[in-house]
Amino acid sequence: MKRKKDTRGDLIVGRARINGIDVKRMASRAGLCLSNVYKRIQLPGTMTIDALTSIDKVVHFDDAEIIRLIRNT
Repeated sequence: MKRKKDTRGDLIVGRARINGIDVKRMASRAGLCLSNVYKRIQLPGTMTIDALTSIDKVVHFDDAEIIRLIRNT
């Protein structure tokens, strides 16, 4: 059975782009280490709620996006 591609990292990067910022600036504004942000984008299942909250304060996810990021649906 083929596994569904995890697109949560794409959602994070896409939301940053909508807000006109790149990943480096997003990490800086969120107070997160750039290498950790890249790691979380590639492996979004490892993201902590604290990191997600920090990123949300910068890129302003809508409610549906938050649920998708947490549940991977």
